[in-house]
Amino acid sequence: MPAEKRGGFGYWRDPIFLIGLAIYVINRTLIKPNLHHYSPLFHGHLNDTMTVPVALPIYLFVYRRIGFRPDDEPPRWWEVVLHVVVWMVFFEWFGPVVLHQGVSDPIDDWCIAGGGLVAWALWQRGRLMRCINEFLLRCHDR
Repeated sequence: MPAEKRGGFGYWRDPIFLIGLAIYVINRTLIKPNLHHYSPLFHGHLNDTMTVPVALPIYLFVYRRIGFRPDDEPPRWWEVVLHVVVWMVFFEWFGPVVLHQGVSDPIDDWCIAGGGLVAWALWQRGRLMRCINEFLLRCHDR
């Protein structure tokens, strides 16, 4: 593993990953099978929302191990966006059209993107809070 700059991202030990994985597993194994009526949230969209928080840390860990990622910093905005776009293309076009698996649903795109945005904001919360504080200090000093 490259020994350049090291950050604080824990990959599979990251709390956002662990919480997202728990939500995914609980929904998939306990909630969905036991609901007696169809629920768009639990049957359709909750697991899509967990795509980025659960899958991205695993991908980034692999990239780090093979040398594609230079450090252990939390996911950057472009890493999130790149994976969201790839997953949207795969789940909404390649799977349904080429593999004839699954159904294309544009709401899934919004769920994947929304889950990615929330996960990125949580991963970057320290930086975001510093930027907000600096902005507020500048506004107050004027």
